[in-house]
Amino acid sequence: MSPKKTKTEIEEDAVKKKVNKMYENYGIDPTSSDDNDLSRVYRHYKDNPKQLDVDYNKSKKHADSFSDEDTL
Repeated sequence: MSPKKTKTEIEEDAVKKKVNKMYENYGIDPTSSDDNDLSRVYRHYKDNPKQLDVDYNKSKKHADSFSDEDTL
């Protein structure tokens, strides 16, 4: 049995998932980005969840603009 995640870990995972999806919506592969760069982005959006919602919703408009081959 795996240890249960804390509330903070659950929140951090949710932010990471949403940020990664936002990057993908813009045609950017988040797995190819530097961990230090992304950790700053994750931290920013963890501290500003309303801004994450706004930016994520904006990114959804671009979700169909890129194919898998176009992902950077």
